[in-house]
Amino acid sequence: MPILAFLRDRRDAVLRWYSKNVFTTGTKCCIMFNNSVPAAAQAAPGGRAPGAGAAALCCPLSQAAEHSAAATARYGMAGLACRACPIRRFMLEPKTKEHIRRWFLHHLPKYGTLAASLAVLLGVIAVTSSQLQVVTVSDSHGKSATVVSAEHEVVALIAQAGITPSSTADELVVTETDDNNSIHILRAFDVPVTVDGRTVDVVTTGGTVEEVLRDGGIQLSEDDETEPARGETVEEGQSITVHRVTYDTYTVQETVPAEVVTEYTSLFYRQQDYELVLQQGSDGLDEVTYRDKYVDGQLAETTEVSRTTLVGMVQHIVKQYGETVPVSDFAGPEIVDGQPAEGVVQVYTGQRSTGYSASATAKGASGRRLSYGTVAVNPNVIPYGTLLYITSDDGRFVYGYAYAADTGTAMMTGHAFIDLYYETYEESVKNAVIPVTVYVIDDEVAAQYEEENDALLDAILAERGLEDE
Repeated sequence: MPILAFLRDRRDAVLRWYSKNVFTTGTKCCIMFNNSVPAAAQAAPGGRAPGAGAAALCCPLSQAAEHSAAATARYGMAGLACRACPIRRFMLEPKTKEHIRRWFLHHLPKYGTLAASLAVLLGVIAVTSSQLQVVTVSDSHGKSATVVSAEHEVVALIAQAGITPSSTADELVVTETDDNNSIHILRAFDVPVTVDGRTVDVVTTGGTVEEVLRDGGIQLSEDDETEPARGETVEEGQSITVHRVTYDTYTVQETVPAEVVTEYTSLFYRQQDYELVLQQGSDGLDEVTYRDKYVDGQLAETTEVSRTTLVGMVQHIVKQYGETVPVSDFAGPEIVDGQPAEGVVQVYTGQRSTGYSASATAKGASGRRLSYGTVAVNPNVIPYGTLLYITSDDGRFVYGYAYAADTGTAMMTGHAFIDLYYETYEESVKNAVIPVTVYVIDDEVAAQYEEENDALLDAILAERGLEDE
């Protein structure tokens, strides 16, 4: 082997150097002494002095004379070398030298070969370790495996992980980090797509609905709709339906029928099928813009985009009979079983009532503006400003809560107990004489409703363009 030959050459070179510099004295001074060393020399610092024939001076020839003179001056003997000579420590007996030489000759080939093999092995391990990498291989079906390999080809790494190789339609996602590399296989699958009256299979590795359709070369307009929605993620086993959507916008003129508003009152209790027209209505005319939505060619919905009034519609307001519905809108204590539940201080039953009307700007004798809910009385019996509740004796007619605000000859002479105000002459005629029951409400209880009733009167007068003075 080349390595063994190299080691043998190195061994021979070492032995040649050692024989030249240690076992011979070619460049060394070697002075042997046969005379005895004095006791003073034996006790000299630095250790035992060499005995007869046993001492040897080993130092460079250039320093031999200097060392010899120093020895003569110190020990009284010529030729005794300085024991501190650094070369002396390497001087060995010939027998020891031979043992060392034979040991090297016997063991150096064996241990040298072992050391060389170990060095080669460590080198191979170091080179191989630098090329190894930890790779995790997984796929979208849930399989995963980790391999330690010096391989760098993705296909080979997938094979080493024991995972089914990817097809041409699969997508590989390779991630490299300092600690671990990974290969993730996005397995391709078919997605049935229904569009334009046909169904096609799109091969994909996943993504949103819009991305899958793009992969399949299917174009979407801004208005088109999909099931599932465009931004939802498509999973294996799902299908997609594309709906083509178009819009049509147009403008037309439309007639707006007059709205009928019905007000109920017990005023017409004697002629319950009677209907009084308070305001004659009329149709209006609007210009309307619509937007029709077509899904796959079929009209799906129509949306009103805008509306402009060309001719305003006028409400048709009528008044009809409503059982126990009061004529007056003024408020008072709760009515229970046809009468106020609290605050009644006096009751007049079987009293003759009459009806009257006046202009919209008329005021009563008390100075109060007249409206539904104001009545004429004899102020000597019922003072002005008193809150009353008025209903027919049989309960079919209910005038409701009213304030004593006016007077008249009939009341002062006793021909009538109370005169009820109506806003039209026709209404006053229809209810000319009615037997009624009058409940007088305590002033303290009536005061609880004064603010609410004043606000109602202000609203009535505002409709007439008047103010309460």
